[in-house]
Amino acid sequence: MMWGMAIDPGALLARSYPLPGGPRVRLRLAHHADAPAMRGLLADHGQSASEVEVAHLVRADPRRRVVLCATAPLNGTETLVGFGALDLEGDVDTLVIDERLAGEGLGTLLLEALAARARAVLARVA
Repeated sequence: MMWGMAIDPGALLARSYPLPGGPRVRLRLAHHADAPAMRGLLADHGQSASEVEVAHLVRADPRRRVVLCATAPLNGTETLVGFGALDLEGDVDTLVIDERLAGEGLGTLLLEALAARARAVLARVA
């Protein structure tokens, strides 16, 4: 584990995580207000996404799919710097990061947080 600490999937909102060479980021579940920023990050990576595709991400059933956003305080505004999605019956299928803003380490952090959240959800269901 890169972060030297366990990621508490129930306390994602309670803490921020320092990135090597980048800002501190906060992880949280995605919500509908994230859709424009998510589409923007996808476009920055040369991927187009319809409103329906992004709505599928931000309105995912949390019992079947985990979608997390990473935000950082940049220029006085909480800015979306990455997001990831994991189907609880599969693997991570979406991981988009603005490396210009986030620096290194965000991909690993998001993957670890997605896995931790998935384990917690599956443990509750079992």
